[in-house]
Amino acid sequence: MAEKPEDGDVSRQAFQIAYEGAAASAHSMDVEALAPALLGFGRLIRESNAVINQNKTTVKVLVTSDFEHKCFSVDFEVVQSIMQRIKTLLHDDNVETARNLLQTIGIIGSAGGAIGTLFGFLKWKQGRKLKSVQQISDIASSGVVLLQIQIEGDGNIIQIPRDVLRLAENQNVLRAVKETLEPIESNEAERIEFREADQPFSIYDGEATRAIVRSCDAGPDPIEVAPDLIAAPKTVTATLYSYGPVFDAKAKNWRFKHQKKPIYADISETSIAKDAVRRGGSFMNDRYRVRMDVTPPETEEGTPHYKITEVLDFTPAERQTSLPLRRKRQAPKSKRKPSKRG
Repeated sequence: MAEKPEDGDVSRQAFQIAYEGAAASAHSMDVEALAPALLGFGRLIRESNAVINQNKTTVKVLVTSDFEHKCFSVDFEVVQSIMQRIKTLLHDDNVETARNLLQTIGIIGSAGGAIGTLFGFLKWKQGRKLKSVQQISDIASSGVVLLQIQIEGDGNIIQIPRDVLRLAENQNVLRAVKETLEPIESNEAERIEFREADQPFSIYDGEATRAIVRSCDAGPDPIEVAPDLIAAPKTVTATLYSYGPVFDAKAKNWRFKHQKKPIYADISETSIAKDAVRRGGSFMNDRYRVRMDVTPPETEEGTPHYKITEVLDFTPAERQTSLPLRRKRQAPKSKRKPSKRG
């Protein structure tokens, strides 16, 4: 059962996996098959968290084993910690919670069903190559950005959340997925079942797992997927502080502090400049509560692009009355006595 975040900085989510059939029916399993699978789940969740949440959160995966009739069941709990520097910005930065993360992977249930998850997509793909990727102009009611994917062969078009493709194009994630299926690959079990609160969500039998493994072995696709499709802009609510007052009302980009770091943000679609002129200028530490689009950089060395789309609130910085500067008095020059010549 999921637990509410503690003090806004921890997200927890429990789930179960069950390996069924074959040796698992005897409540035993070869450790050489089980150990890579358990480690694989830990690695899969950590790598997925790194891809989606980057350095905003850390996760650890706890495990307690249990036994059921004709299966070998393992209980997991994911504990996700929000990094100290953004505890108060959890909502602002669109952090994927532990539950959201597991739904994207396909370990627990979601409204979109199994097909729109990492496991479901890899099963459907069956190792085939991408032909095209297009962002759908319509965004799901949940705010999830959808992509239309076309691959080789028949029945080759599907719509999936953008984050699913981000995971499916990451080699470390694919390697971890394959490890979780090791008990089936080694014939220690016939199928794997994902459960939440002991209720089954999805089952992958031998044929399905072989399709997933083919996709993992195929690796990331050679087709160049536009960075703005895999990592499209995210709309966030954030608090910005004016940093380096701007005196040109026509300037498109203004400098702000965001999460204690200076950034340049596009203000061209707002009335920020006009409002500043009306107030008599822009001042250091003027506070803006805004909604803005954040586009990830195209390269590792690049910087994100920020565009403010709406100002929700404005709080002027405290003004300090400036005192007139007093000119320092200079000591009078000493009069030099004329030297006497003998």
